[in-house]
Amino acid sequence: MKNIVFIAVLVSGTVLFSCSSPNSKDTFYVRGNCEMCKERIETTALSIKGVSTADWNVETKDLIITFDSTQTTSSKVHEAVANVGHGTKLVPMNTVAHEQLHECCKVRE
Repeated sequence: MKNIVFIAVLVSGTVLFSCSSPNSKDTFYVRGNCEMCKERIETTALSIKGVSTADWNVETKDLIITFDSTQTTSSKVHEAVANVGHGTKLVPMNTVAHEQLHECCKVRE
């Protein structure tokens, strides 16, 4: 009987811990201009393992992400969006990638 209870507890614990859920949330500025930027920024953030949601606001330029902190960090999202041409306050944009963006997506001085 003890073995059955032990196995039941072990299986329950394994199921609970194997279902990763977002346990962290962050909001940060990402430079961009339009709906094409929004799609690129969100797609890039969501491509990172552990990121479950990404929503970039065109007006405020804020990206809100939820992620599993056991799989990734907010810093990795900063780096990823900067690598596709959209800088953050922590990571400058990749200028080569930025030059390849559509004209409306480029930084306006």
